[in-house]
Amino acid sequence: MSRTLRDGAGALLVLASLVTLFRTVVELRGHDYLAAILLCVMGLALVRGGVELLRPTVGE
Repeated sequence: MSRTLRDGAGALLVLASLVTLFRTVVELRGHDYLAAILLCVMGLALVRGGVELLRPTVGE
């Protein structure tokens, strides 16, 4: 049960990070550079968290 929960949370974090990074591109098109930088940092942090949760399942 805990492995499934960890894998689901990891996959959800990676998906959320992709959505956040897509929003970064949208903000860059609107020339809002500060918002784009903040979204990029948040998206990369979400990717890192999701990868850490998925690491035991996928392997290194």
